[in-house]
Amino acid sequence: MAPFALLSVSVLLLGCITQEGTPSPSPSAIPTVPSPSLAAPSPSPSPVPSFFPSPSPQPSLVPSPSPSPVAQAPTATITIQNFAFNPPTLEIAAGTTVVWVNNDDAKHNVRSVPSSPVSFISGNLLKGQTYSVTFNHTGAYGYYSGLYRDMIGNVIVR
Repeated sequence: MAPFALLSVSVLLLGCITQEGTPSPSPSAIPTVPSPSLAAPSPSPSPVPSFFPSPSPQPSLVPSPSPSPVAQAPTATITIQNFAFNPPTLEIAAGTTVVWVNNDDAKHNVRSVPSSPVSFISGNLLKGQTYSVTFNHTGAYGYYSGLYRDMIGNVIVR
């Protein structure tokens, strides 16, 4: 009987010894299961199949602001024809773009006079070619043809 008692004590001691740092579970903590209520559970509504689709939300039409048109700078045209600028003097508002159009068979160019508030010079324009300058500041802008010096004109910006 002594070996049996020794074995029982050894098993008890080994059961109480745990690994380093790991706690042994407490045998007194017994989870309890809640007892079922005596009242009958109320049935939950089951989904009823529908043969008609439920209406889906429709997107609402919200008008978006339309882009405002970009203001185009005003333009004015001076033609080069019969070795002359037409009109010879042009009055415009500040911000206007002047377009010179060569309608002559000969080549021409457009150059500002040295006293002009802004200097400009075109290359040689063949028939049908154009050159443009935007005048943003008030003043008198004289110009001439560098190939035919008697061809002169003025742009007056108000």
